[in-house]
Amino acid sequence: MAVTGKTVTVKASVLKKKAKKLPVSKTLKFTKAAQGTKSYSMINVKKAKAKKYFTIKKTTGVITIKKGLKKGKYTVKIKVTASGNKQYKSGSKDVVLTVKVK
Repeated sequence: MAVTGKTVTVKASVLKKKAKKLPVSKTLKFTKAAQGTKSYSMINVKKAKAKKYFTIKKTTGVITIKKGLKKGKYTVKIKVTASGNKQYKSGSKDVVLTVKVK
């Protein structure tokens, strides 16, 4: 499994009104397919007080940015785990995603 994080830009005007959901296709790039069932978990957000604004759905990897997040650059660390199958071992990788709120 080879995966990297992308840089995502979100408008602050959108986050003033409602939460924003980011699918895996917008946040992560898989250069080698992960075999088996994938799961996702949030490890850390660089700015400590901003952690409460980010959630991730374990089974789908959809990241939700809650309403009210201020302008700035946020670094989100995510752990991606693949269960593997008969031909491939299970594995996991920590990925860094950058979220810019403008």
